[in-house]
Amino acid sequence: MAKHNRRKRTEGFVIALPWAAVLMGVVVLMLMYVWLDARGQALGSRIKFSEQQRAKIQKRYDYELWKWETLKSPSSIEKALSQNRVAMIWPEEGRLVRLQEPELAAENVPPYSRQMAQLAQIPRFVVND
Repeated sequence: MAKHNRRKRTEGFVIALPWAAVLMGVVVLMLMYVWLDARGQALGSRIKFSEQQRAKIQKRYDYELWKWETLKSPSSIEKALSQNRVAMIWPEEGRLVRLQEPELAAENVPPYSRQMAQLAQIPRFVVND
């Protein structure tokens, strides 16, 4: 009988352990990259949907604001009054009730309140309010 050469026979794995560890590390990194890409795509689509919703809401807000501004303009108020046959006149002088603010004692009022009261007495033009 012939003897078998034990040196030529290999025992163990075909791929060495360090190469297997490197290969597993590369596979894990690739899976992480794919997962991050999928997550980024999902977040991007959610952001796009939210921006579209915001644009729709802003458009509706602008429309309602425009509608309110046109409804409260003096010309549209006069037009609505004439359509509903409402005749409005200025009241007579005797029917007016004038309200006056009670005078405050200067020693009881804090300084910032005096400044606010002075600012409030400045005449301003109010448009459409």
